[in-house]
Amino acid sequence: MQTIGERLEEARKRKGISIREAAETTKIRGDYLQKFEANSFDIDLPPLYIRGFLRSYALYLDLDPERFVSDFNSALAHEGKSLRRETREIYGRVDFGDAARGPENAEPSNSGGRSAQDQAVMLKYGLLFGGAIVAIVVIILLINVLFSRSPAKPPGQTAPIVQAESAQTLTLTVTDATRVKVVQDLDGVALFNGALARGETKSLRKQGKLLITVEAGKNLRMEVNGRAYPVPLEGYGRFALD
Repeated sequence: MQTIGERLEEARKRKGISIREAAETTKIRGDYLQKFEANSFDIDLPPLYIRGFLRSYALYLDLDPERFVSDFNSALAHEGKSLRRETREIYGRVDFGDAARGPENAEPSNSGGRSAQDQAVMLKYGLLFGGAIVAIVVIILLINVLFSRSPAKPPGQTAPIVQAESAQTLTLTVTDATRVKVVQDLDGVALFNGALARGETKSLRKQGKLLITVEAGKNLRMEVNGRAYPVPLEGYGRFALD
């Protein structure tokens, strides 16, 4: 009865393929393929990987992959070797365990022709991949929330347009000495703050509402662009002029 290696070598030569060509196509190291064909599986790899390489190489040579995996498991069991390393192999945060399996468990399961061991490893990698995708989505959502500066405006809604009010001329005239303070409400700038002598006139450029404080309201006269505005108090006080 032919060994695993003899069958692999015979199938490869029948196809006229070199070891180098097979290695380039299957992405399996050439020295591994040479050892497989020499029926030597003393490779510093877990049996799980050797099974995978055997399965891929058999498929490449149009052979039954599960038969080769089964023969490999039987050969290991016959030699009294554990089908898995006794050391624990941890990749990232996934612990693959160290429980050895006997030859009776080496047969492929009914799910897609894969062994239960291979399915468990694929499930663990799948969970890792799914968890990474969820973490990336969560991070993206957090970044969007933290760095969004303002909520989106509803369609068709435009920002209100603020039109600047044209500047006007305020003329202050006093009939008797008094003190006046004029503050522009728009920006809090004091346009005038001082005493005016009897008969003195002061012209100011105003924009928007003014807050006027006067020491003696009865002595003050106001005009805006030549139009007279009454002072709403007789003595000391403060009033607004739009």
